[in-house]
Amino acid sequence: MVLKVKLINSRGRLLEMRVRSNRRVAIRESELSAPPPRRITLRCMGEEVEMRLAASQFGFAVYYVPAASWRRLMGLMSQYDPLPCVLF
Repeated sequence: MVLKVKLINSRGRLLEMRVRSNRRVAIRESELSAPPPRRITLRCMGEEVEMRLAASQFGFAVYYVPAASWRRLMGLMSQYDPLPCVLF
């Protein structure tokens, strides 16, 4: 199952992040700088969720989210729609 979430990047543009159940998130490569950064940070309401690049496939950069950060991200997603987050 894939959940599509809208958020803002560091340049103020709206982008879509696809959240998968296996602690992976996918972001279109065209919405990121080229080449996709090895690590990105999602800042939400005083929380920081750090992700690292796992793969680049089918036009998406797939990032792995550590377990502790995954729980925080799921908690934020259950409280807000759209997420009040900025991607760095």
